Amino acid sequence: MGFYELTFPKMSPRFFIAFLTLVIGLLSSWFLFQTPESPKEAQTTKPVTKKVPEYIPSNPASNRKKNTAGSNRNPDFDPNAIPYERVIAFSSEEAYRNFLKKLGDSRVRNKGTIDALRAVRIAFDSPADFESLGLDPDDVQFNYTVSIPELREVPPQPGAVGFGTTALEYLGINRDNSEWGRGVKIAVIDTGIEPHLALGGNIKHINLVELAEGSSPNSHGTSVASLIAGQHPNMRGVAPQAELISVRVADESGISNSFLLAQGITAAADAGAQLINISMGSSSDSNLVRQAVDYAIEQGAVIFASSGNDGTAYSSYPAADPDVYSVGAIDANGTHLNFSNTDDNLAFTAPGLEVQAAYPGDNVTSFTGTSGAVAFPVGAVAAIMSESNQTISAQQAVQILQDHSNEAGLPGADNQFGIGIVDVGRAIDRNTSGIVDVAVASQNYLLPTSSSSASGLQVSIENRGTETVYQSTVDIQIGNDYFPYTLQKLSPNERTVVTIPSGLGQLRAEGQLEVSAKINLSEGQIDVKPANDQRKEIVTIPANDR
Repeated sequence: MGFYELTFPKMSPRFFIAFLTLVIGLLSSWFLFQTPESPKEAQTTKPVTKKVPEYIPSNPASNRKKNTAGSNRNPDFDPNAIPYERVIAFSSEEAYRNFLKKLGDSRVRNKGTIDALRAVRIAFDSPADFESLGLDPDDVQFNYTVSIPELREVPPQPGAVGFGTTALEYLGINRDNSEWGRGVKIAVIDTGIEPHLALGGNIKHINLVELAEGSSPNSHGTSVASLIAGQHPNMRGVAPQAELISVRVADESGISNSFLLAQGITAAADAGAQLINISMGSSSDSNLVRQAVDYAIEQGAVIFASSGNDGTAYSSYPAADPDVYSVGAIDANGTHLNFSNTDDNLAFTAPGLEVQAAYPGDNVTSFTGTSGAVAFPVGAVAAIMSESNQTISAQQAVQILQDHSNEAGLPGADNQFGIGIVDVGRAIDRNTSGIVDVAVASQNYLLPTSSSSASGLQVSIENRGTETVYQSTVDIQIGNDYFPYTLQKLSPNERTVVTIPSGLGQLRAEGQLEVSAKINLSEGQIDVKPANDQRKEIVTIPANDR
């Protein structure tokens, strides 16, 4: 390829300086307002101090950091932003109203407003049109893509066991729950809820998105709703009598955006939702969505969201918001599913593999993902509220569910299981005396690290009943060695961890090690769930640790 010589006409020095100034100005504007043409891998940014809105959220955690990755003055914009769109959120009502009036005389299009947040969604054809508005960069955000989570990259691991129709039984619901959820309003912010024989007629519809003519509704929202409040004997939800509010923010493809999500959250709060289920997410943190979360919390709502199905070490948004309860997925063996995003902000885990759910047209589907998992703690909180005759708030019910979740994984909260696995029956029966249920909750073999030489088997034992147990024994086996351990006393909801420093030599020599633990109650005490009294597992050491 040859080189091309550029020639310019002769001009006076004054004219040349003016011309050069104009060119530099145009190039600066272009770079400032350049918008990505197609989504690419999300880019994370460090948050800066949040601007406090005029309302004061009751939740202390709402005094958190503001993510300004969408600010027009930030060159490190998120490529997940929708091209040639912005969201403007004003700090005062006067500025908001004046801007709405100004829009009518511009070439910029108004695509929606949220009065509660003083926010406007705009679209433009050229950066110059947007620049002509003369907005304060602090008020400007990008509008990000939000979608229902799909299993694109990470499938369930080999050997994972699906739930089918057994999810409720796994959650400890072994009784008539047909009246659970009565009087509790639950918003499902999703693709909409379609009529289905598994769902009653007590559904309020708020449609913020109109479907394309001739298109079929996406089934996602209907499936999620059935897990929360299904009433059919073969598709029973956790809280069948809950009042559902269907908030459609996504189209037939399951695609939405952060503005619509924020609009849906505020609409749900204004409709009186006590619980909000969001089985959607984005790789980008929207400050507007955070403001909507604050607004809903101020109205008394509690928000749950799916952690996402990307198999990453961070949850999608809004699940990653510290004021939102993030939910991950497990299989029927109580094993963390590889696709379920992990995060220190994770609150709960629940069934998320091949769960039977409703599908439009009175059909049934096998539902997999964190989308379905999040429905179970939502339904559980509604059940706790209704069974307490509405004497406790949604937030108090969440605390009860946390206090009575089942230990799993590493002792205490961890990034795979959160606080624990949802156990609805245990939470409902918390005040019922006479329940004896002691479980070997988890086993973890510790390998030496660069920072610690400690090794051995770590066994977590949990009292999931309502009675204190005394003088129980635990038979622990590590390879060919046996270690008896005595539990002097274990109160209801109490957990203890036993660590046995043994087995490393055999593990390194053979590459694997069989470990087990079995609880033996003292005479006169009968465990109502003997199946969880013991665990037996094979520990495998990575080749580079041998």
